[in-house]
Amino acid sequence: MLPPSPDPSQQQAKVDALIEWMIDGARPAANAVDIIEGICTRLLDAGVAVDRFGLFIWTLHPNLTGRRFLWKAGEGVDRVDAPSQLFTTAIYTDNPLPHVIERRTPVRRHLEDPNCPEDYIIVGELREQGFTDYLAQPLIYINGDTHVCTWSCATPGGFSERDLAILERVRGPLARLTETYMLRLDATYLLSTYVGRNSGAQILEGKVHRGDGGEIEAVILFADLKGFTRLSNSVSGEALVRLLNDTFDCLAPSVMAHGGEILKFMGDGFFAIFPTSKNLPPKTQIKAAITAVQEGWKSLLTTEFDHKLGVRTAIHHGRFHYGNIGGGDRLDFTAIGPDVNLTARLLTAATELDCDNVLSGAAAAFLPGLCEKVGTVSLKGFGGDQAVWQLRQPQT
Repeated sequence: MLPPSPDPSQQQAKVDALIEWMIDGARPAANAVDIIEGICTRLLDAGVAVDRFGLFIWTLHPNLTGRRFLWKAGEGVDRVDAPSQLFTTAIYTDNPLPHVIERRTPVRRHLEDPNCPEDYIIVGELREQGFTDYLAQPLIYINGDTHVCTWSCATPGGFSERDLAILERVRGPLARLTETYMLRLDATYLLSTYVGRNSGAQILEGKVHRGDGGEIEAVILFADLKGFTRLSNSVSGEALVRLLNDTFDCLAPSVMAHGGEILKFMGDGFFAIFPTSKNLPPKTQIKAAITAVQEGWKSLLTTEFDHKLGVRTAIHHGRFHYGNIGGGDRLDFTAIGPDVNLTARLLTAATELDCDNVLSGAAAAFLPGLCEKVGTVSLKGFGGDQAVWQLRQPQT
């Protein structure tokens, strides 16, 4: 016995419910993956022949140009972040995306049609995978920016006129959902890029008023480049910026990989923290900071530069205020306090003692037997002499 034919009125009601759900913000879907899964499965339930969906969106990120979500029936959603280099390769330039963006018009290829143009790489790829139809649609944002979504089906005959009409109805609400998602994503990327990952998260959570923040405990790391001032007087600004970027590319990833957060780049150096907690006690975070410095230095040694400079670092453990500081409507989410000042002074002292990597007495106390005292110095603003330590050199 054949299953009963779908009731057209019920199918239409499901489409209407899907559109209303999307317009209402796709609540309570928690993220982009849930929203895409919800849209595609609801379309299937409404009788729309969709077996593959792609969403291609462009981001404001220092290392990435875009993000792709790909849904396949029965397989769920896969997300891939695209580096900027991808958009100069044939996989992008020889496919419909740039044309859809430039013209802001859909591109359809009925793959079963013997006269279907073979003008895009995706045409042959989808046909080999058993798909029968392909549609790329522009998603146009309120400000005119254009992104792209694609639909494919494997049903003999391809998309019906009803399918195409429904996908066109979906396009507008999908653009609004995508735009809302991207505004949040770009805000997260930009805040993380310019103020740091944890700082950015706190700002997005609403800590945007002067004085918002509080006391935290952390391992503090200051770093700068040896000989930078002398070099800056002899090379062009463009070469200097390139050198700084290349050098920080070696140093910064190891800091973040070991749980640190760079709060600020300051000329030829940076200021980072490794927050402590019950699960990440000071000793663990001091070792993490030391390891980050060592790995960054190894990366520098194996990278070719026009000018290679050494690195000097200072590590301390203490407490400080972490939050918004500033005046008027210009704020900085940063760390301030005596322990931060001490670490900065300690970096200056390393120069006086001709040491590359130094620790305060407070930090060295967590590594008994592993550190040696290299001298005492008078630090500006701190009474009395302060002991300066470094890791013991391996015995040969």
